[in-house]
Amino acid sequence: MKKNEISYYPEIMMFVETQLLSNLRAEGITEVCIFWKSGELTSKIRELICEFPDKCMCLDEYSRNTPPLNLDIFCVVTDGIKFEIVILEIKLRESVGLNQWSQLLGYNLVSDAKYGLLISIDAGASDRLTRILTMDADSSRIVRKKENGTEIEHLLGFMRWNTVTKNFEYSNLGQISSLSSLSSALIAQFK
Repeated sequence: MKKNEISYYPEIMMFVETQLLSNLRAEGITEVCIFWKSGELTSKIRELICEFPDKCMCLDEYSRNTPPLNLDIFCVVTDGIKFEIVILEIKLRESVGLNQWSQLLGYNLVSDAKYGLLISIDAGASDRLTRILTMDADSSRIVRKKENGTEIEHLLGFMRWNTVTKNFEYSNLGQISSLSSLSSALIAQFK
């Protein structure tokens, strides 16, 4: 029986969480928790607030000010005071291209999520997407100003999930080229 992309969510989530927590703990950051959800962002954030109020109440204002978005999976990385959202768009197709990249970028912009990963199951990026991400580093790093004058930086990356090894194959495409680079960015924010 052929698997669909949703069937890969648990193993990808477990792998990402294990790597991120290991790297955070190695830097002495022990108060950070990672919570996963799939589906509509704002309602799932409200679920997290109800389930883990001690760690997720810091998301309350965010949940009230963010429009609804249906995401493949996302995680909240939080110490109970500050938080970051990491969006993972998982695609099971021959190759992923500009449409999927644009979708991830749009989700990050609308949600103000700083980090986004486009993950292809056993396939690579299209030639066009590879060329764009290789030649234009800014296509995976977007800095924008909000109406209130604050700046938001969005860092995106592309990775391939190998279903045989149950591991990521890094492509060096995008600002977040590996889980180590994502960990480094998170460490800087939570130190």
